[in-house]
Amino acid sequence: MKNVPILTALMLLWLSPAADGQVIISEIMYNPDSSEGRPARDGEPATPNKTEWVELYNLGEDEVSLAGWVLQDEDGATAPLPDDATIGAGEAVVLIPGDTTAAEFQAAWGDGIKVYPLQDWTRTGLRNLANRPSDTNEIVVLMDAKGLVIDQVNYDDEGAWPSDEPDGPSIYVIPASLSADGNDLGEAWARSVDGERGARGNQPTDVYNGADVGSPGHVATE
Repeated sequence: MKNVPILTALMLLWLSPAADGQVIISEIMYNPDSSEGRPARDGEPATPNKTEWVELYNLGEDEVSLAGWVLQDEDGATAPLPDDATIGAGEAVVLIPGDTTAAEFQAAWGDGIKVYPLQDWTRTGLRNLANRPSDTNEIVVLMDAKGLVIDQVNYDDEGAWPSDEPDGPSIYVIPASLSADGNDLGEAWARSVDGERGARGNQPTDVYNGADVGSPGHVATE
Protein backbone atom coordinates (compact mmCIF):
# COMPACT_ATOMS: atom_id res chain seq x y z
CA MET A 1 0.00 0.00 0.00
CA LYS A 2 1.25 3.45 -0.79
CA ASN A 3 2.10 5.92 1.95
CA VAL A 4 -0.66 8.52 1.58
CA PRO A 5 -0.23 12.12 2.77
CA ILE A 6 -3.38 12.67 4.82
CA LEU A 7 -3.66 16.38 3.97
CA THR A 8 -3.43 15.61 0.26
CA ALA A 9 -6.07 12.92 0.56
CA LEU A 10 -8.43 15.29 2.37
CA MET A 11 -7.89 17.98 -0.25
CA LEU A 12 -8.81 15.53 -2.99
CA LEU A 13 -11.92 14.46 -1.12
CA TRP A 14 -13.08 18.08 -0.89
CA LEU A 15 -12.90 18.49 -4.63
CA SER A 16 -16.12 18.09 -6.60
CA PRO A 17 -16.61 17.62 -10.33
CA ALA A 18 -16.56 20.99 -12.07
CA ALA A 19 -17.75 19.88 -15.50
CA ASP A 20 -21.14 18.64 -16.63
CA GLY A 21 -20.31 14.98 -16.03
CA GLN A 22 -20.10 14.17 -19.73
CA VAL A 23 -16.85 12.20 -19.39
CA ILE A 24 -16.56 9.70 -16.54
CA ILE A 25 -14.24 7.01 -15.24
CA SER A 26 -15.99 3.79 -16.25
CA GLU A 27 -13.53 0.94 -15.60
CA ILE A 28 -10.34 0.43 -13.59
CA MET A 29 -7.76 -2.34 -13.84
CA TYR A 30 -5.82 -1.80 -10.63
CA ASN A 31 -4.94 -5.36 -9.63
CA PRO A 32 -4.13 -7.37 -12.77
CA ASP A 33 -2.88 -10.93 -12.69
CA SER A 34 -0.27 -9.86 -15.26
CA SER A 35 3.05 -8.62 -13.88
CA GLU A 36 2.91 -5.16 -12.30
CA GLY A 37 6.67 -4.71 -12.36
CA ARG A 38 9.01 -4.94 -9.39
CA PRO A 39 11.27 -2.70 -7.31
CA ALA A 40 15.05 -2.71 -7.72
CA ARG A 41 16.64 -5.65 -5.92
CA ASP A 42 19.70 -7.90 -5.94
CA GLY A 43 21.55 -5.43 -8.13
CA GLU A 44 18.83 -5.52 -10.78
CA PRO A 45 17.01 -2.31 -11.79
CA ALA A 46 13.32 -1.78 -11.14
CA THR A 47 10.88 -2.72 -13.88
CA PRO A 48 7.86 -0.49 -14.53
CA ASN A 49 4.21 -1.37 -14.09
CA LYS A 50 2.81 -1.72 -17.60
CA THR A 51 -0.47 -3.56 -17.11
CA GLU A 52 -2.76 -1.24 -15.11
CA TRP A 53 -5.31 0.85 -17.02
CA VAL A 54 -8.23 3.23 -16.61
CA GLU A 55 -11.14 3.54 -19.04
CA LEU A 56 -13.02 6.77 -19.70
CA TYR A 57 -16.50 6.97 -21.24
CA ASN A 58 -18.24 9.89 -22.94
CA LEU A 59 -21.90 9.97 -21.92
CA GLY A 60 -22.68 13.01 -24.02
CA GLU A 61 -23.62 13.73 -27.62
CA ASP A 62 -20.52 15.73 -28.51
CA GLU A 63 -16.86 14.93 -28.97
CA VAL A 64 -14.67 16.20 -26.14
CA SER A 65 -11.04 17.28 -26.40
CA LEU A 66 -8.86 15.56 -23.79
CA ALA A 67 -5.85 17.76 -24.53
CA GLY A 68 -3.92 18.47 -21.35
CA TRP A 69 -6.05 16.21 -19.15
CA VAL A 70 -4.34 14.16 -16.42
CA LEU A 71 -5.01 11.41 -13.91
CA GLN A 72 -4.13 12.38 -10.35
CA ASP A 73 -4.11 10.68 -6.97
CA GLU A 74 -2.68 11.31 -3.49
CA ASP A 75 0.89 10.94 -4.77
CA GLY A 76 0.77 13.16 -7.84
CA ALA A 77 -0.36 13.37 -11.44
CA THR A 78 0.50 11.80 -14.74
CA ALA A 79 1.85 13.80 -17.64
CA PRO A 80 -0.94 15.46 -19.67
CA LEU A 81 -2.70 13.85 -22.59
CA PRO A 82 -1.51 15.05 -26.02
CA ASP A 83 -3.08 17.94 -27.92
CA ASP A 84 -4.83 15.62 -30.38
CA ALA A 85 -6.45 13.40 -27.72
CA THR A 86 -10.24 13.20 -28.06
CA ILE A 87 -13.17 11.08 -26.92
CA GLY A 88 -16.20 10.88 -29.20
CA ALA A 89 -19.85 10.75 -28.21
CA GLY A 90 -20.63 7.34 -26.74
CA GLU A 91 -16.97 6.36 -27.03
CA ALA A 92 -14.66 4.73 -24.51
CA VAL A 93 -10.91 5.36 -24.44
CA VAL A 94 -8.27 3.65 -22.34
CA LEU A 95 -5.43 5.33 -20.46
CA ILE A 96 -2.32 3.19 -19.87
CA PRO A 97 1.13 3.67 -18.34
CA GLY A 98 3.57 5.42 -20.66
CA ASP A 99 6.01 2.50 -20.38
CA THR A 100 3.50 0.54 -22.48
CA THR A 101 2.60 1.24 -26.10
CA ALA A 102 -0.87 1.31 -27.63
CA ALA A 103 0.21 -1.56 -29.90
CA GLU A 104 1.20 -3.70 -26.90
CA PHE A 105 -2.16 -3.03 -25.26
CA GLN A 106 -4.09 -3.83 -28.42
CA ALA A 107 -2.13 -7.06 -28.93
CA ALA A 108 -3.47 -8.25 -25.59
CA TRP A 109 -6.94 -6.70 -25.56
CA GLY A 110 -7.93 -6.33 -29.22
CA ASP A 111 -7.57 -4.01 -32.18
CA GLY A 112 -9.76 -0.94 -32.52
CA ILE A 113 -9.47 0.24 -28.91
CA LYS A 114 -8.47 3.91 -28.64
CA VAL A 115 -5.52 3.95 -26.25
CA TYR A 116 -3.50 6.83 -24.82
CA PRO A 117 -0.25 6.12 -22.92
CA LEU A 118 0.48 8.53 -20.06
CA GLN A 119 3.96 9.24 -18.75
CA ASP A 120 4.60 9.61 -14.99
CA TRP A 121 2.30 6.71 -14.13
CA THR A 122 4.72 4.30 -12.47
CA ARG A 123 7.98 5.73 -11.09
CA THR A 124 6.87 9.32 -10.45
CA GLY A 125 3.62 11.25 -10.55
CA LEU A 126 0.73 8.83 -10.03
CA ARG A 127 3.10 6.09 -8.79
CA ASN A 128 0.70 3.27 -9.69
CA LEU A 129 -2.82 2.41 -8.56
CA ALA A 130 -3.17 0.97 -5.07
CA ASN A 131 -3.77 -2.80 -4.91
CA ARG A 132 -4.98 -2.50 -1.30
CA PRO A 133 -7.25 0.53 -1.55
CA SER A 134 -9.02 2.25 1.33
CA ASP A 135 -11.24 5.27 1.94
CA THR A 136 -8.17 7.53 1.62
CA ASN A 137 -6.16 5.50 -0.88
CA GLU A 138 -6.90 5.23 -3.82
CA ILE A 139 -8.63 8.43 -4.99
CA VAL A 140 -8.36 8.55 -8.78
CA VAL A 141 -9.10 12.03 -10.13
CA LEU A 142 -9.61 12.98 -13.78
CA MET A 143 -8.66 16.63 -14.28
CA ASP A 144 -8.83 18.82 -17.36
CA ALA A 145 -6.14 21.17 -18.66
CA LYS A 146 -7.43 24.00 -16.44
CA GLY A 147 -7.16 21.90 -13.30
CA LEU A 148 -10.92 21.38 -12.99
CA VAL A 149 -12.07 18.03 -11.64
CA ILE A 150 -14.05 16.19 -14.30
CA ASP A 151 -14.64 12.99 -12.34
CA GLN A 152 -13.16 11.12 -9.40
CA VAL A 153 -13.47 7.63 -7.96
CA ASN A 154 -12.37 6.71 -4.43
CA TYR A 155 -12.34 2.99 -5.05
CA ASP A 156 -12.00 0.48 -2.23
CA ASP A 157 -12.07 -3.31 -1.84
CA GLU A 158 -14.32 -3.54 1.22
CA GLY A 159 -17.93 -2.82 2.08
CA ALA A 160 -20.07 -2.39 -1.02
CA TRP A 161 -17.02 -2.31 -3.29
CA PRO A 162 -16.07 -5.42 -5.29
CA SER A 163 -13.32 -7.52 -3.75
CA ASP A 164 -9.86 -7.42 -5.29
CA GLU A 165 -9.35 -11.16 -4.75
CA PRO A 166 -8.42 -13.12 -6.67
CA ASP A 167 -6.44 -10.70 -8.81
CA GLY A 168 -7.05 -10.43 -12.56
CA PRO A 169 -10.50 -8.89 -13.16
CA SER A 170 -11.03 -5.16 -13.58
CA ILE A 171 -13.88 -3.34 -11.86
CA TYR A 172 -16.46 -1.48 -13.98
CA VAL A 173 -19.51 0.75 -13.54
CA ILE A 174 -22.79 -1.12 -13.95
CA PRO A 175 -25.19 0.33 -16.57
CA ALA A 176 -27.64 1.84 -14.07
CA SER A 177 -24.88 3.91 -12.45
CA LEU A 178 -23.16 5.41 -15.49
CA SER A 179 -22.84 9.00 -14.30
CA ALA A 180 -20.34 11.20 -12.48
CA ASP A 181 -22.41 10.88 -9.30
CA GLY A 182 -23.40 7.26 -9.78
CA ASN A 183 -19.86 5.96 -9.96
CA ASP A 184 -19.02 7.39 -6.53
CA LEU A 185 -20.68 4.46 -4.78
CA GLY A 186 -19.26 1.01 -4.22
CA GLU A 187 -22.49 -0.71 -5.25
CA ALA A 188 -22.17 0.98 -8.65
CA TRP A 189 -19.15 -1.19 -9.46
CA ALA A 190 -18.75 -4.88 -10.28
CA ARG A 191 -15.89 -7.27 -11.02
CA SER A 192 -15.52 -8.17 -14.67
CA VAL A 193 -16.60 -11.70 -15.56
CA ASP A 194 -15.53 -13.29 -18.82
CA GLY A 195 -18.49 -13.34 -21.23
CA GLU A 196 -20.61 -10.82 -19.32
CA ARG A 197 -21.23 -7.22 -20.49
CA GLY A 198 -18.47 -7.34 -23.06
CA ALA A 199 -15.78 -8.63 -20.71
CA ARG A 200 -13.19 -11.06 -22.02
CA GLY A 201 -9.83 -12.46 -21.08
CA ASN A 202 -6.66 -10.90 -22.42
CA GLN A 203 -4.54 -12.56 -25.08
CA PRO A 204 -1.34 -13.47 -23.17
CA THR A 205 1.73 -11.58 -24.40
CA ASP A 206 5.20 -10.84 -23.04
CA VAL A 207 3.75 -7.75 -21.31
CA TYR A 208 0.26 -8.99 -20.42
CA ASN A 209 1.48 -12.34 -19.18
CA GLY A 210 -1.31 -13.27 -16.76
CA ALA A 211 -4.99 -14.16 -16.82
CA ASP A 212 -6.75 -10.78 -16.77
CA VAL A 213 -10.43 -10.08 -17.46
CA GLY A 214 -11.97 -6.77 -18.53
CA SER A 215 -13.90 -4.89 -21.19
CA PRO A 216 -11.56 -2.06 -22.22
CA GLY A 217 -13.06 0.00 -25.03
CA HIS A 218 -16.56 -1.38 -24.45
CA VAL A 219 -19.11 0.04 -22.02
CA ALA A 220 -22.33 -1.84 -21.37
CA THR A 221 -25.18 0.66 -21.19
CA GLU A 222 -28.02 -1.77 -20.49
